[in-house]
Amino acid sequence: MKAKAKILSLILLVSFVTACVPRRFDQLMARRAQFTYEREGTVLTDGKFHPDKIEEFSVDEYLKWYQGLKSPLKLELPDPKKPKELTKDEMVEDFEVLFKELKENYPFFEVLKRRNKIDFLKSHDKYLNMVKKAKTDEEFIETLKMIMGDLKSDHAKIADKAYVKDTLDYFAQNFKSPSIYYEFLNLNRSVVRNRYDLKGKQSDEDNIDLYRRRAIFETADPSNLSFEDLGKGLGLIKIKEMAGVSKYSEDLKVLKDFLKNKHLYKALIIDIRGNSGGNEDYWQNFLLPKLLTSPKKVTNSLFFKDSDKAKLIFADENLNAERLENMDTSALNILNTKDIEGFDLYMKDIISISPDKSDRDYGFDGEIFILVDKQVYSAAEGFTNFMKNSNAGILLGEQTKGDGITLGLINSVLPNSGIVFTYTNTLGFDSEGKLNEENPTKPDIETNSYKDSIRIIQEMIR
Repeated sequence: MKAKAKILSLILLVSFVTACVPRRFDQLMARRAQFTYEREGTVLTDGKFHPDKIEEFSVDEYLKWYQGLKSPLKLELPDPKKPKELTKDEMVEDFEVLFKELKENYPFFEVLKRRNKIDFLKSHDKYLNMVKKAKTDEEFIETLKMIMGDLKSDHAKIADKAYVKDTLDYFAQNFKSPSIYYEFLNLNRSVVRNRYDLKGKQSDEDNIDLYRRRAIFETADPSNLSFEDLGKGLGLIKIKEMAGVSKYSEDLKVLKDFLKNKHLYKALIIDIRGNSGGNEDYWQNFLLPKLLTSPKKVTNSLFFKDSDKAKLIFADENLNAERLENMDTSALNILNTKDIEGFDLYMKDIISISPDKSDRDYGFDGEIFILVDKQVYSAAEGFTNFMKNSNAGILLGEQTKGDGITLGLINSVLPNSGIVFTYTNTLGFDSEGKLNEENPTKPDIETNSYKDSIRIIQEMIR
């Protein structure tokens, strides 16, 4: 009996030690990673890179370093810790960093004055006093949210944990864009992961070909694109969001079923009411190549302030900008040249989409109608504007929300708190010369309800 008890005790002891070893090993490796980071240079002796080191680079130094990389680096990611409470001076410093970056990059201050009667740049002292009144990290974060809220843009936000995690997951698939890889490394810094309690993310080395930024991340709902037969030769496709590649396969099944039976329909309605955006690749490289029967093209005009953020973006091989000082701005297709005062860089954004003839069922040659409302934004607005200005479809509903002519969001990190804030740095004009943020796309036919839109379409296709 005593022998059995000894054996049982020995088994329990071995199990306890075995369970403890991995935890102790992880703790030891985390301490070693931090020690190595403090002692060694940019790339550690084992070939790993500590993302905190990215702070030591100037943008020019980063771009030179990035050009020497053959593939994404394996990152040293110690476990996140509870962030220390910010001091008053740290809060003030973070605010000044945020304000300075917005001043150097944000494109819509004049629009804000005209539309909302808010002079953001002249409100610096008011915002600073608000920050100084914050007593806790939570109060500081809420204050920053109020300040960013004055920009009146859904793209200008203080990020929450879900957004930061989704951005890391998405950017892990991108190494070919130096600006996105720069943001990926910054979002993996300890100060960010501590703030948002995130373990961080390694690059997905088997899938690093994505180029695009995006603003609104997809939901977990697998049903993104659906089809409904409305009768009398009228079909309707509902698109909830301009989704990422993870939704393509399911959406393609629905789209293919419609195209196989397209001879049954005189017209197709694409309903994007409530669609707040996502990924422009969805409609440029997935949806429209399947539906169009002939090439369509628009040319938009994008402007940027000369800054480190712009320098990072235009380091991408597929993007090119010209300096405005070397151009005849009167020849540009914009209605009001005063809108580009204070901007330094110009990019001609040609969006050309051709039918995908690799599928024998490609293309719908009937009328295409698009249902829109005031919630259509960002990448969904880009789709709406393209469809109208390329004469690819007829719009019905309400004026959209705008800001769809852009290169996407900037994701920046405040140095002391690790708080992530977002905004767009693109002043985008559509092919008619209208500033899209201030002049969102108007429908060809204004309607007050879904029922009215369907009735009008039915009358048009009789």
